[in-house]
Amino acid sequence: MATDPIQRMRERVHETALDLDAQLVLAELAALPPSQDVPYVTVSLDWRPEGSDPGRTPPPDIRPSERRSHRDNDGVSRRPARQQLDRDLAEAIAQQGPRGAGLESLTADAERIATYLDEELDPSAQGVFLVSCAAAAVFAPLALGLPIPTRVSVGPTPALSVLARLVDDHPTYAVLLADQHEATLSFVTQAIRGQSVTLDSTDYPRKQKQGGWSQRRFQARADERVAAFARGIAEETQRALDELGVEMLILAGDEVITSALDAAFLQSVKDRIISTLRLDIGAAEQEVIAATLPLAQAAEREREVEAVQAMSDAVGAGGNAVIGPEATIMAVQGGQVAMLLITDDFAAAGWADYSFPLLGVGAPPAAHSAGGDPKAIVPVDLEEELIRLTLLNGGDVQIVKTASALAAVDLDEIPVAGLEPPRSATAAALDAFGGVGALVRFSVDGQLENALP
Repeated sequence: MATDPIQRMRERVHETALDLDAQLVLAELAALPPSQDVPYVTVSLDWRPEGSDPGRTPPPDIRPSERRSHRDNDGVSRRPARQQLDRDLAEAIAQQGPRGAGLESLTADAERIATYLDEELDPSAQGVFLVSCAAAAVFAPLALGLPIPTRVSVGPTPALSVLARLVDDHPTYAVLLADQHEATLSFVTQAIRGQSVTLDSTDYPRKQKQGGWSQRRFQARADERVAAFARGIAEETQRALDELGVEMLILAGDEVITSALDAAFLQSVKDRIISTLRLDIGAAEQEVIAATLPLAQAAEREREVEAVQAMSDAVGAGGNAVIGPEATIMAVQGGQVAMLLITDDFAAAGWADYSFPLLGVGAPPAAHSAGGDPKAIVPVDLEEELIRLTLLNGGDVQIVKTASALAAVDLDEIPVAGLEPPRSATAAALDAFGGVGALVRFSVDGQLENALP
């Protein structure tokens, strides 16, 4: 019997110029101190080019007499996001006034951002997210494997909702592609394989010519080898999943090995399997990602459903949930929030005095509720502060997708072109609570609760 059929194991970190550790960077950005006098610039860009050429359009033809005045004209970027960025930064600089530390910092930010985009960013990036504040020596760029909405924000804290949504919508997941002789466990982040582990088995038992083992004996030994190989795969899979903290696993391969793996996996691994599908062991990397990415996204939608249901069930006296903007901002400030739940289109006005710190809902009040200087109160985007403070205090952010995933054949009526897409049932359920709420670590009376579902 083959007790250890694993002949070789290869671990590999796949080289990429893209930043796949967005979750870690998100936490670091949330910890940056507020800066009211000199603002942070937060930029998110859909960096896909218009057409097939990522370069620039040629400059217009000019007469020889005009060449001196046009020597710096090198054309217009074919990336629409770059053109919008230039316009938005120019407007933000103009709003800073004719002089001051804010103007100097923002002007330096614009120059540093342009240098990064033109000279440092890898052309394979589909999206860009960065936070900059020259006065505070902050420049944190991320080259991303997926596009994100194009936005420019200038404010006392980084605007993290776009990056938080990318992290939430595309968590790292694992794909185990196996047959009876080989298995590859790949970890996919932002539709890119970042790490993998490959295991090769021996060929034992080899088929014999006439006069060798009987077919029955051969099949018994082959089954033993497959079962032993499956146990080796299962052990390595559990080790890697636990080491990287990955909670979603997709199993792909032929029926023989997937059945053997089902028998070999511990329950802690089975609980992470979100789907099983048939794929050939020779499938290309992009083919594997194309087949599995929609499954991971569907699993994320299911987690949103479970989280909103858990919050709904926990609402009430002494419960471990809060709902609505007012209660949620209080819980966030108190460090209570274990998981923030917010729709991806939630928007509300808020205010903050970062010197206390103190935040509230609505327009800035005329009088300071804590006896401070009313001039220190500034308007803020409430959704950004809810997300930032949740991350700062170690909580999770669950951004609920509002667009329905239903196909047109599943709807009572075909949506009219130009109108908003149908709203998902999960978002509608959260809308009933004001579009935002939270599962909390402890209730207001101080009793500890297990808030997570």
